[in-house]
Amino acid sequence: MNDQATTLRKLKRLVDQSCPPAPINGETFLSQIIRPSPFATVTLIIPDIADATFPPVSSWISGLMQYSPRSCFWDQAAMIDPDTLPLTQVRLRYPVPIRIEAGLTPLTIMPYQPDFSSLVDKPENLRIDFLRHLIRSLKSSSEVWISINARDVKKYQTILHASDAVCVMVPQHPDALFKCYEIVKSIHLSGYFSPIGLLDFTQEKAAPMESSSSKIKIVAKQFLALDLVASGMVLSNCTYIPPETDAGLRGRIAVVDEGSRDFLYCLSENLIYLIPGTF
Repeated sequence: MNDQATTLRKLKRLVDQSCPPAPINGETFLSQIIRPSPFATVTLIIPDIADATFPPVSSWISGLMQYSPRSCFWDQAAMIDPDTLPLTQVRLRYPVPIRIEAGLTPLTIMPYQPDFSSLVDKPENLRIDFLRHLIRSLKSSSEVWISINARDVKKYQTILHASDAVCVMVPQHPDALFKCYEIVKSIHLSGYFSPIGLLDFTQEKAAPMESSSSKIKIVAKQFLALDLVASGMVLSNCTYIPPETDAGLRGRIAVVDEGSRDFLYCLSENLIYLIPGTF
């Protein structure tokens, strides 16, 4: 005989199927979104360097998020293989956040969302349906970090331009200076005006006197008149070390006026009112 939990799950699935949300237009949907968003958002960008290696993200991302139990890592770059994550007991249309053990504290992971990559090509009602799922999944977070690959920046610019800050991962690699500077330049020239940080990945704490991120900061200042922000470093043993001399990117996020944090609305607006030629 089925236990009570199984029966309730089946009942909920039956109700969801028989009573779908009433269809609404984009303007009405946008008017119902919580404003401001209850969390700050940072887009974490992985450079396209074929032989660059990074420690497993689940081992250091909690440190970057200050081990907050309500922070969420939306892994749209699939840095964590989705097949290695626990499955929900009920088959759902979209992947939902899950908790995994990672280092000192449990980590909330929003898995890769396959529907998001082609969302702009779908009818408005399907875009609204996905956005409802996204809002339900993230609205209880205190902070959200979202991973995307550098090659997908244009495809995911709705995420980028809704974020409160950007953080570029800088590996210890000969191509890091060129590749990461190109990322910074592309983001800056796209009209992004919020803080851009650089997160160093080093083999040991005794890093070279002039790291790639230091050179990138100098070049960005000289050619783009842009002040980049330090985000600290991740060592090869997966230890995250915050910047030693200033508050860095975390400090910049902390002073963002809560009233200006509008990720959920800005992302939704950009996906409801699609600008031709943007994607």
